[in-house]
Parts: sequence; C-alpha cells; structure tokens
Amino acid sequence: MIYLPAGYRLIAVITFGWLGAFSIGLAYAIRIYFFRDIPLIESISLAILYGLAPLAAYKLWERIFGITSNLANISIGNIFWLSFLSALFNAIFRIAYFAYANMPYGLHELSLIVAGNMAGTFFSFIFTKNIYPNLQGHQIKYAALLKRASQEIRIG
Repeated sequence: MIYLPAGYRLIAVITFGWLGAFSIGLAYAIRIYFFRDIPLIESISLAILYGLAPLAAYKLWERIFGITSNLANISIGNIFWLSFLSALFNAIFRIAYFAYANMPYGLHELSLIVAGNMAGTFFSFIFTKNIYPNLQGHQIKYAALLKRASQEIRIG
C-alpha cells in the first residue's frame, strides 16, 4: 500500500503533463524540507528528480509504444511496461542522488525501489482504468480551463 502513490504520481503526469511533474516536485520539496530537515538545495535537487522520473518514463513509454494518454485503449501488457519504466526511472534517479550524496546504496536498494514502485504503479493503474478509464478528456478540459484563465488574467 505504501507504493500506491507512485502510480498516482504517474497519473498526475498523464493528466496534467509538465504541470503535474512540477506539482509533484514542489510538494516533495516542501515535504522533505520541512519534515526531514534536508537543506534547501538538496530538497530542490531531489524534487526535480522526483518530478521528472514519472514524466521521463511516460514520455519514453509513449514514444516506444506510440500510445496516447487515453487509458481506455491500453492493454494490461502496456500498463505493465509503463509501470516498469516508471519504477526504473524512479530508482535510477534516486540511486543517482544516493551516489551524489555518498549514501550507501546497492542492488538491494535498487531492487526494492523498482519492485515496490512497479507494484504500486501497476495496481494504481488497474484500479484507475476500471474506475475512471478516460483521463485524456480531463487533460483536455484542464488545458482549456488554464488557457481561459490565463486569457482572463491578461484581459482583466
């Protein structure tokens, strides 16, 4: 259950694109800066990695399989590969930070991160696909709302 948010981070990126990745990174930076007492520069560095991991995995998955963000048309196999790529990117980015910070890491940590994130992402997607199958329409709706809001701000 602890790894289910990994899937919802990826769903946020599919739904909101760069804004979703930015929001994930911002929330993570605030959380670790205030609750873990990590220095600000490290918090920002980790937040960038944390927000970019699902975005990079999603963009690569889209390019490899030629799939859009509509969950109604993807198979279980494609969800598996998206989950795997997301977990792998998350683990690689986290291990890169561990190496930079001279923290102990190894195959054990890498395998735990990949397995946990993959399971959490896969189950989150299966649940979301069955309950809320068409995220693409919401992505378009939010983009239209943001565009209209920005136009109203310029006019007003």
